[in-house]
Amino acid sequence: MPPAALIADPLPEVEEVVGYRRSPSDVIRLLVFAAVTLALLGITRYAERTVRGVETDIVALFSGLDTTVTRVLNGFVSLSVGLIALAVFIPPILTKRYRLIGYIVLANAVTFTLVLLANWWLSQDAPNLVARHLLAEGGLGPGAAITPTTLAEMTSSFVILAPFVGERWRRTGLLTLVGVTVTHIILAAHLPSEIFVALALGATVGTAVLLAFGRPDRRPTPYGIRSALTSAGLEPVDLEPFTEHSDGTVRYLARLANDERLMVKVLSPDEHSADLLYRFYRFVRLKNLGDERPFSSMRQNVEHEALVSLQARDVGVRTPRLRGLVAIDDDSMLVAYDFTEGRTFDEIKADELTESHVRQVWDQLARMRTHRIGHRDLRRSRLLLDPDGMVWLTDFSFSEVATTEAVLDSDTAQLLAVMTLEVGVDRAVTSAADSLGVATVGCALPRLQANALSSETRAAFKRTPDLLEQLQHEVANRAGVDEPEYVPLERISRRTIFTILMLVAATYFLLPKLADLPGIFRQVSHASWGWAALTLVFSTQTYVGAAAALAGSVPERLKVVPNFLTQVASSFASNFAPAGVGGMALKVRYLQQSGVDAPVAVSSVGLNTIAGFAMHVASLIVFFIWAGRSEIGSVSLPRWPTVAAAIGIIVALLAIAWSIPPTRRWYAAKVRPVLAQSIRGFAVVIRSPGKILLLFGGSGVVTLGYVLTMYFSTLAFGGGLSFPEVAVAYLAGSAIATAAPTPGGLGALEAAVIAGLVGAGMANTTAVPAVFLFRLATFWLPMLPGWVAFHYLRRERYL
Repeated sequence: MPPAALIADPLPEVEEVVGYRRSPSDVIRLLVFAAVTLALLGITRYAERTVRGVETDIVALFSGLDTTVTRVLNGFVSLSVGLIALAVFIPPILTKRYRLIGYIVLANAVTFTLVLLANWWLSQDAPNLVARHLLAEGGLGPGAAITPTTLAEMTSSFVILAPFVGERWRRTGLLTLVGVTVTHIILAAHLPSEIFVALALGATVGTAVLLAFGRPDRRPTPYGIRSALTSAGLEPVDLEPFTEHSDGTVRYLARLANDERLMVKVLSPDEHSADLLYRFYRFVRLKNLGDERPFSSMRQNVEHEALVSLQARDVGVRTPRLRGLVAIDDDSMLVAYDFTEGRTFDEIKADELTESHVRQVWDQLARMRTHRIGHRDLRRSRLLLDPDGMVWLTDFSFSEVATTEAVLDSDTAQLLAVMTLEVGVDRAVTSAADSLGVATVGCALPRLQANALSSETRAAFKRTPDLLEQLQHEVANRAGVDEPEYVPLERISRRTIFTILMLVAATYFLLPKLADLPGIFRQVSHASWGWAALTLVFSTQTYVGAAAALAGSVPERLKVVPNFLTQVASSFASNFAPAGVGGMALKVRYLQQSGVDAPVAVSSVGLNTIAGFAMHVASLIVFFIWAGRSEIGSVSLPRWPTVAAAIGIIVALLAIAWSIPPTRRWYAAKVRPVLAQSIRGFAVVIRSPGKILLLFGGSGVVTLGYVLTMYFSTLAFGGGLSFPEVAVAYLAGSAIATAAPTPGGLGALEAAVIAGLVGAGMANTTAVPAVFLFRLATFWLPMLPGWVAFHYLRRERYL
């Protein structure tokens, strides 16, 4: 062996780095490591007895070690730590990898901080008890050369080093870390739970640093791609990057000796990880899409794509010919197709597409449907128009063979959307019906919705908001469907997640209030149910006020009984939609059926909402001043300088928000149209003093009705606060609860109002049943008459 090799061999083989990129693989690792860390923290903190038993058994297993053995193990750990420090820092310094050194230093600093915080949090209860118990029995060892913090820093350093070194050194680092961890457990210097948490935290931080700043780019180089093509008999004389596709794959244009050109699609483990993440996202977010289980390896993915491409071409689909499927190294592969000159549909203008081009598109899909091949990712970038006027279909990486009818209908829906963007609704639907038949197009209607389309297509439809609705309406008319029933595709949405979080938070705040259940039961058993009956009276008053306010928001005269029943029915509708959205839609529908023009109906409901908000704020100010004369519990009115400072801060925050372009765009798109409609509606209503009285008077009656209902609910269980104090607690709590997306502020309103009443000085055993009685009178009991009123109004065609 040459002397140079002898010298170089002991050092870690820090591989050449040509660039850095964020890897989807690190996203998966971060999710896994973070989940393990959170699970270990939760188990250690809250499963005290289980942790104590396991840790006692582990420590007792090695507690009888001889002193000599302990010293030898301590010496081994000390030597290992020194060698690890040299292995971590010396090679990057010698090779001038200062970026790598920065990674390691940053990760160690963050790891040190997080381990300290984790130990502080864990030491609140269980671990201290376990440690005292083990020390009392002489279980814990005399100490070790490293602490859990050092172990966590070693783990984060090894995770960061892994992509920079070869496989041999990665295995060596893993074995070393396992050996040090086992030795640390045997020495019993620290609790096993602390050691495992430290390992998980270190791995999480190391992965997060790689994800934030990038890992070495290990995608195949042009030299490797040339070699792989040559090994498959496709020796290129020229190879140049073509484009990086929207799915992250890199493509090359290769020219062979006979002047043939190939489109070479290169896939690395990152693409496989990205595919797994995408499929996981679709699984969590959506349902009924016909997704199959992902393949366990990238090779299987590539082979499946090649199979579908071959079969599609064999049955007459115009798609580029497959020329080669080659492994570049142990981790990466390439797929080579004949290069087809042309432009994708997202690169051409709509007027360039003739009837022949449109018909060819649908003919390609018809062939695929006949042979049950599902493309599953039809978008404009998948359709190619060559110089001879022929349409090609490309990229079968997400496709299926022998697929279900649902997938075939999804393909039809996706292509209908794509062609609508290109040639308009009428041409797209007409050409589809001519090629596939009206019945087939009609079968795609249940899946013709935004969630069934690609992100590229959805983004295009957002630029023309009504276009997808027009397409749905046209397909329904052609297929003779009066009321389409769309397939439920959404499993979970951002609003659903937020709702769950709000309910969890509300439960978290409510549970302590329910701690004194015997006291609450005693309070309920001695309740004054005469006051409870009054809650129903004033709860009914809110519907009378709401009917008056709606009558005052429109120029036309509304029938009294249907108007009142609409308010009752809206309580039922609002219970099944967040933030009162269902009730608002029902009122708009009622006004339209009553002869009010659609724009006026929308602006009237908006004006009604603004009037209710204004009266709510005015009532809160009045009651706060009234109650503040003698202070509300420990809360008193702020001084005017404090109020002025708060107003100044709010104005400054609004100015900062207004300086951000997305905020201005959101205001222009969402807020300004509603305000404009409300102002126009107010301009009409203001001409009639009677309408103004109904609008604001009715809104005031609604607010006062809820306040009185809340006050009599507290009196039913003994009271304890004055009327203005209860009013402030309710009005402030309900204002906070409007931010919750749950129907009727469910959970959030209870937590906020109970907190307000208790903060004002009411006993917990009184506040809890009082709020529940209030919700019974205003939320739960009105649901049955609301349901009856809703169906009556529909039967009489008021809705």
